[in-house]
Amino acid sequence: MSKLKGPFRATLDATNKGLSELLPLLRQEQAALTGKDPEALEQVVQAKVALLQEMEHSVLAREQILQQAGCGSGLDGSEQFVRQQFTPDEILSDWKRLLSLSKQVDELNTQNGKLALAGERATRQALGILTGRSQEQDPYARHRPSGGPNNSNSLGKC
Repeated sequence: MSKLKGPFRATLDATNKGLSELLPLLRQEQAALTGKDPEALEQVVQAKVALLQEMEHSVLAREQILQQAGCGSGLDGSEQFVRQQFTPDEILSDWKRLLSLSKQVDELNTQNGKLALAGERATRQALGILTGRSQEQDPYARHRPSGGPNNSNSLGKC
């Protein structure tokens, strides 16, 4: 099984590199979301998707290594492999770095997801109000003529 140490180490290094590159992209994504900048958001999401596609190769390779070693998959299997194959001096700092980077990426990605959903809700609500299609939480809904937005006056007709 020691022949798997080198390839595992390579996947660990590749993942740490990818996660290190992903953090600033997620910060840029957050800035684009909070700044309501769709062009910047589109650019950063394209870069993020490309990086994630690159990182997928090392994740799949690591999963194959874990399977060959008879370990479980994912983080638990990786931790099992690390304990079985490496001394703490060999890999501990890189492993801790992976765990730390993974946590930071997860937290930022979760925050960005919440920002995106909040922005989507606000946009839908604004569009609904502007088009007269939103009946939920619309204080003016009861004053509109029935029959929907086509029977109501619009600013364009004034």
